[in-house]
Amino acid sequence: MPGPRHSHGLPAGAREIWIGSMLYFIAAGTYYLWNVERNVYEPVSHPPLPASEATRYDVIAYPAKDQSAEQQSRDRYECHTWAVSQSGFDPASARTAPAASVADIYKRALGACLTGRGYSVN
Repeated sequence: MPGPRHSHGLPAGAREIWIGSMLYFIAAGTYYLWNVERNVYEPVSHPPLPASEATRYDVIAYPAKDQSAEQQSRDRYECHTWAVSQSGFDPASARTAPAASVADIYKRALGACLTGRGYSVN
């Protein structure tokens, strides 16, 4: 099977990266997929972050002060917005996973905000 060592349209130094169940190659910020019909790797759009990935940045928050469902929804939204402003990362619109340190900042900010609003956070 063709791969980075076999070229077929990949720039030197391309490395493989699995996103979901798809094998991509990346070089200088450009993603490549194998085109079976043309027998060559071709540049493709930035791959989307799998839907299940976005949930791994969430925190578990129990409404310790009996907040209503409406209040919980509003608090989640406002805390998410604040966590995005603190981390520079928005899991809802991310196309790739961030650096672990960025994801950690987002989760800590989200948890801190929810804790400040009366939720028990794990």
